[in-house]
Amino acid sequence: MRRAAAVTIASALLIGVFAPLVVGSATAPDPTPAALLAAPDATSNPFAANLSRGAASDRSVLFGRPSAGGLTGGFDDLGLGLQSPPSVVMKPTIIGGATPQIVARPAPTSGSVSGKASWYCCTRGWRGQAVVALPAALGGHYDAAPGASLYVIICADRCARIPVVDTCGCHYGTATQKVADLSPEAWAAITDRDRFVSGVVTVTITFGTS
Repeated sequence: MRRAAAVTIASALLIGVFAPLVVGSATAPDPTPAALLAAPDATSNPFAANLSRGAASDRSVLFGRPSAGGLTGGFDDLGLGLQSPPSVVMKPTIIGGATPQIVARPAPTSGSVSGKASWYCCTRGWRGQAVVALPAALGGHYDAAPGASLYVIICADRCARIPVVDTCGCHYGTATQKVADLSPEAWAAITDRDRFVSGVVTVTITFGTS
């Protein structure tokens, strides 16, 4: 009997010690942390009030993509009033009129000029013929074969009437000027000098023979 009474008393003492702990564990948890998580402070994180995990519309706001109703959330145009740049229609402007025409300088109608003449290989369409190229100031210009509009008399060791069919870069009007370029056949018509040795020959050109 004494042993049973001692066990009963010890059990009662243990229940009295652990009873407050069991009652405390059954108490509801403090709701403060859950309330803080449910209502974030929008002033500390401007996106927190609009962010919803798993909601595509809210993610589009976060990354600046417009939803079906346009931009929403914490984005605006900052008051800049940005607009599309204006378009400009470009139109070509044509300056000037008709294409200018090159007009040959008229040849002297009379008189003569003397000076140095060199030789050249040929003029297109006139190869193998006795022709001459004159400075533009003396009426030099290109004439297509077979006819020429201008003839002059050129004299060196002898004289020949030769068609003018081209213009030469003879530096006319300078100290080193030439008055004519002769084709090989024209050179042979007025002198027997070797053109490869002499290079130049003094000539007199007479105008007004057309």
